[in-house]
Amino acid sequence: MTDILLSARDIRRDFRVSGGFGKPRRTVQAVRGVSLDVPRGGVVGIVGESGCGKSTLAKILLGLDAPTAGAVLFQGRPIHDMARAERAGHIQPIFQDPYLSLNPHKRIETIIGLPLRVAGTPEREIRKRVAEMMDLTGLPQRLANAFPSQMSGGQRQRVAIARALIARPELVICDEPTSALDVSIQAQILNLLQDLRRELGLTYVLISHNLAVVEHIATEVMVMNRGEVIEHRPTADLFAAPQSDYTRMLLASILTPEPGKGLPDLHIEPA
Repeated sequence: MTDILLSARDIRRDFRVSGGFGKPRRTVQAVRGVSLDVPRGGVVGIVGESGCGKSTLAKILLGLDAPTAGAVLFQGRPIHDMARAERAGHIQPIFQDPYLSLNPHKRIETIIGLPLRVAGTPEREIRKRVAEMMDLTGLPQRLANAFPSQMSGGQRQRVAIARALIARPELVICDEPTSALDVSIQAQILNLLQDLRRELGLTYVLISHNLAVVEHIATEVMVMNRGEVIEHRPTADLFAAPQSDYTRMLLASILTPEPGKGLPDLHIEPA
């Protein structure tokens, strides 16, 4: 029997927004009845266009936002029943922009060690584990006293990964972890995430609009559109034979490096 680490059951998230000048407020459904199971050791990729609800779902899975309806369970326990510190010990995020997710006024060793300080870990142990995590994520020890502004984008994302993993969580939710990086650096970060998953026994939920990234790392893929799940299948099956028209359109939209090929024609009628 598969060990399910995280489950979402019929998640819905509504927002009240302005209806415009002189009009009443209206309700927007960002997530509509989404359910998924995340197996221990797997990588569930969640893909879709911007605005499809995938980042809202990520915040709900992290416990940073509460669903309007439905429940998120970690090993069978509702995550909103957990204390914040307990939840953070099990689930950690990696956000898309390392320029914004790191405190620019703190040194790298302080940023990486913050989760341990919050947990009350002794300073000697913190310094030891920070050094170990820097080695594990490919960060030279000479950068321990540096500030984020003194590092490249790829190095900053490694710092964000080290901070997320230093408390040894079981589940990491990666929200577009490579989208703010140069293409030449993206593969390095993806390969690092793969290596860390194997070495530390991690489970990932990977949010992305980049199908090439998802195909490289995910074991199964959930496709979202307008807040709903369109398709959810093993990665190889979905890419080989997508079952929905929307998934086929997403796959057809991938740009090719072939000279003279031009832009893909998705046969979308103008609005």
